[in-house]
Amino acid sequence: MTVQRYHFHCVGGGGDAIFDLTGRWVPRLQALRPQADRVAQALMDGAPGTDWTGWLVDVHDAKGRRVLVRSFEDAGSGQGG
Repeated sequence: MTVQRYHFHCVGGGGDAIFDLTGRWVPRLQALRPQADRVAQALMDGAPGTDWTGWLVDVHDAKGRRVLVRSFEDAGSGQGG
């Protein structure tokens, strides 16, 4: 098992962004989607009146390559897709 660091950036449709400069250590690729869901859910829980429509969690590996994009809507609903 190889643990790697991934960055979970959050971007909105209007050009807003929250960059994950530190990253998170993730033990396997299958854990990326649940971690992205937790990141999105934490932001939504922290600002419950905010319209998160169009926001994405944009996951990149340590070399800057995109490995996953997950919508806040899917993350909040717990959908697999």
